[in-house]
Amino acid sequence: MTNVAKAHQRIIREEIASNPPLSLFPDRPDVIDIKKAIIKEISFETAKKIILRYEWLGTMGTTQLHYGIYFNGHCAGVACYGYFQAMNRNGYNHPYEPYVGASYAEKGIQLSRGACVHWAHPHSASFLISGSLKRVKKLGYKYAIAFSDPEAGEIGTVYQATNWHYLGFGVRVHYDLYYKDGRLFMNNRDIAKKLRMAGKKVIEEYISDKPDLVIKKIKPKARYIYLLGNRRENKEMMSVLRDKIKPYIKR
Repeated sequence: MTNVAKAHQRIIREEIASNPPLSLFPDRPDVIDIKKAIIKEISFETAKKIILRYEWLGTMGTTQLHYGIYFNGHCAGVACYGYFQAMNRNGYNHPYEPYVGASYAEKGIQLSRGACVHWAHPHSASFLISGSLKRVKKLGYKYAIAFSDPEAGEIGTVYQATNWHYLGFGVRVHYDLYYKDGRLFMNNRDIAKKLRMAGKKVIEEYISDKPDLVIKKIKPKARYIYLLGNRRENKEMMSVLRDKIKPYIKR
């Protein structure tokens, strides 16, 4: 069990639903039937509109593939896939080699961003993730990785509902840069690229003449994995993965 509070996205949806601005999604459909929902690939800009309003991180990150769930032509949620977050290789050729094996390590993708609007059907997130995974699988990916962030009140409920495997919390603490108003300025990956390293002392020196920026310590997140291969491929990956799967965490 964990004492994680209500998820950030749920709080945002409830706030908007109680006092929705007239300019935000004024053309929502009158009837929202999950049985008639459609999943389709969408543009970066369409996904960005929803992610920046509802998602905890408030950025699009390095997403490359974007999918939306539609009701009567209206987008009610998005799922965005892209590059893996930076991870320690720990002596392996790829960070996920110890999870899926060397043959499949390079064939994964990360579900990096996702959010639903305040009027979406309650099952929209699970329907969207399941549908988008089917499309990602057709592109040749063999597994997907996703994270839930306790600081955002997340425990990965939607991943549990869609049968992902829980791998536990990471162990690496890192630092991101934020504006003082709470907006993300630069994440750890981009800091490392720009400064050649991303230690706290290096970052402190970088912002010494930038009073509008602050360092935020980012604690480890809970990690989930979903296998996308055929029966034989999943069996081979599971032979490596099995002893790393942990019981789901609960609120």
